[in-house]
Amino acid sequence: MLFHDRLKALREDRDLGQEEVAEALHISRTALANYENAIREPSLSLIVKIADYYDVTLDYLLCRTNFMTSFSKSNKLK
Repeated sequence: MLFHDRLKALREDRDLGQEEVAEALHISRTALANYENAIREPSLSLIVKIADYYDVTLDYLLCRTNFMTSFSKSNKLK
């Protein structure tokens, strides 16, 4: 899985529309569509915003792991 696939999957898994997510991230729907279709890549600061919005780690968002929650965060839940 690549970043654009994961980005789209996160939105679809939460039954959100592109317009809703774009508004929350303060970007245009077209920009989000371009990110989801691998036409453009978001800035680092926007990637952080996206991870915060979906409450996932940067490693998960960037497909470096399949664990959505960080190790330290999961230990706090115990």
